[in-house]
Amino acid sequence: MVTVAEIQKDLPGWPDDVVEQWLHYFANEPDLGWPPPVPFMDHRWGLLLGGCPLSWWKEVAWKKETVKCDLASLSAKARADVTDIIAQFRSGTADESTKRRIAQSWIYIKTNAVFPRPLVTMRIPGGLSLFDGSHRMAAFEMVQELDSAQFEKFNKKKPALEQEVWVGTHRNGEVPLT
Repeated sequence: MVTVAEIQKDLPGWPDDVVEQWLHYFANEPDLGWPPPVPFMDHRWGLLLGGCPLSWWKEVAWKKETVKCDLASLSAKARADVTDIIAQFRSGTADESTKRRIAQSWIYIKTNAVFPRPLVTMRIPGGLSLFDGSHRMAAFEMVQELDSAQFEKFNKKKPALEQEVWVGTHRNGEVPLT
């Protein structure tokens, strides 16, 4: 089993939360492992890392920022991914994992008015790119559709659109290829 510390040896300075949420899960999938191959060729890590090798990602710093979290603020790809997850959930075609992830996030967000964990993002032309958190963002979007009276009934507050997320920034201002 690959540990967070092993991944952080290749990505020094990366916060535990970013590594745990995004890379740790994938590094422990049987078909992936760690570290990603160089070059990627057709390896799945190429898609997961936006087409950029680890040497590029070593130049990315992460910090928590409060940003507007709505569909309009997402990149076209992130918006399409979140919209697709919502459509699958509502149509009943979502797999069990997606149903569970949406339901758990929806309950947490509705109860606490914040994400269970900050999304992992980068700013790219066109909006925020989501590296981890598409299901949480889908649940957040569905909670936003609820009427304020539903929150008042349970003495809860509707989540603000401004939420804390992780934002990665490359040292040279570059963005991932995909």
